[in-house]
Amino acid sequence: MRHTAATAFALGALCTLLVAPSRGASPLSLLQAARAREMILGLDLEDARRTLEGQPSEAPEIPRERGRLALYEADCDAAASALAPLALAKDEEGSMLLDIARGCARVTAAVVEDRDDASGVVVRYQDEADRALTPLIVETIIKARTSLSRDLGVTWPAPMRVIVVRDLLSLSAMTGLPYESAQTTGTVAVAKWGRVTLLSPRASQHGYAWRDTLAHELTHLAVTRLTVDRAPLWLQEGLAKREEVRWRATGPFDDRPSADAVARRGIDKKLDLPLGNLGPSIAMLPSAEAASAAFAEVTSFVRFYATTAGDAALKQLLAELRGGKNVDDALKVASGSDLAGWDTKWRAEIMKRASEPVPGLDPPSVDPKALSALRDRVRLTELLFGREHFAEAQTELTQAARSPIVARDPSFAYLTARVTERAATAELARASVADPVRVAGSYGPWWAVRGRLAQSAGDAAVSEPSFIEAVGEDPFSIEASCRSLTPAAPALSPPASALCAAARAASEPDLGRN
Repeated sequence: MRHTAATAFALGALCTLLVAPSRGASPLSLLQAARAREMILGLDLEDARRTLEGQPSEAPEIPRERGRLALYEADCDAAASALAPLALAKDEEGSMLLDIARGCARVTAAVVEDRDDASGVVVRYQDEADRALTPLIVETIIKARTSLSRDLGVTWPAPMRVIVVRDLLSLSAMTGLPYESAQTTGTVAVAKWGRVTLLSPRASQHGYAWRDTLAHELTHLAVTRLTVDRAPLWLQEGLAKREEVRWRATGPFDDRPSADAVARRGIDKKLDLPLGNLGPSIAMLPSAEAASAAFAEVTSFVRFYATTAGDAALKQLLAELRGGKNVDDALKVASGSDLAGWDTKWRAEIMKRASEPVPGLDPPSVDPKALSALRDRVRLTELLFGREHFAEAQTELTQAARSPIVARDPSFAYLTARVTERAATAELARASVADPVRVAGSYGPWWAVRGRLAQSAGDAAVSEPSFIEAVGEDPFSIEASCRSLTPAAPALSPPASALCAAARAASEPDLGRN
């Protein structure tokens, strides 16, 4: 007898349930619950709804899946209502889902919603001030979906749901990720329950790479849909890191620092973990350093696999996992070797690299007193600038620039541009932010001042991509958002005007005036 993958999974789940059947559960109800669960995990929500229609609710399996379906459809109140009886019955999984549903209901009690039916995107905001992000969120989703369909062969159900929350407590309540884990590892978004929950860029002083983060989380949804949530963590995270930058043009900070270099550093410092032993989530690792090493490890490994075995083997691996094979068997069918074999090949390749310092992770050794003195001098520079003592600020800046710590610091390069623009000449200011290679990492204010200075000089080839990068990092900065993203245009477009207005409303005092 031939079975589809879905039928095989459902029958396997049914056999498991029949070992210790729920009181009052019929074999047909258990089979329908298993089918509905697979459909929900694969984001085929309408099919799951039809499967659950008319099913009796005496056994916990049916209300559990109805609650899960409501949670995936972002109807958190309905989910809580469906799941509440399961908590009274001490159903462990139902109680866990109920906690998520109640947290979701609290966070979304007063959200505002933007819908783009043509694009199949629904965005909900805990804070209405974030609504100016909608055009950029929709644009990112459209481009990321196209990229993921090309790379992974995924199809997308509508709508795609995103909720933007204001803080980590809300992120935790919406997703079930422990608050302490989010704090420890710096988690800013989670793809779970059929949606992306994204921390507002305004939650961080200068934002973060929120558009790439959104693409990263969409990859998780794609992989979950393709494998019915059977992909191991290393594959989920490795693909998400690979895909988070493929929706857009290549940027100067992509793969800086190199994932291979960070992975080698992790191996040297014994921070690496076997790929199969990463735990339930990288966000739940014990430190930000451990999370960084794990992300580099899976990114490097998946890139090595895709490059060596080919993109077709990557797609076949996902298909074999969906069909129910375990990871080793799926890898053997897709590429001829199991996980241990691929891990050995990858590590041998990584160990061919010479160990090298990793900017940001391996800072230069500096005497604590010298570091304290540097901080004081930088702060004095800012205060002098804020009070328009530009020559004096330039003097302090020159002294601070002698420290090796600031040699590639983008925040110091930004400060240099601001001070030299007022104390010296625009040419010197532009020189301080001219080359991304000279700084260690992306930084929203650095991009914004670079764009403004280039725009003043009539250099659209530099100003336009700089403003795009700035908004992708720090959209609520006035300097980033209150400039046209198309310098040749005489005025801001309506979406950019809305973002500029939101930036002005959220604005903080300028440099040195706080």
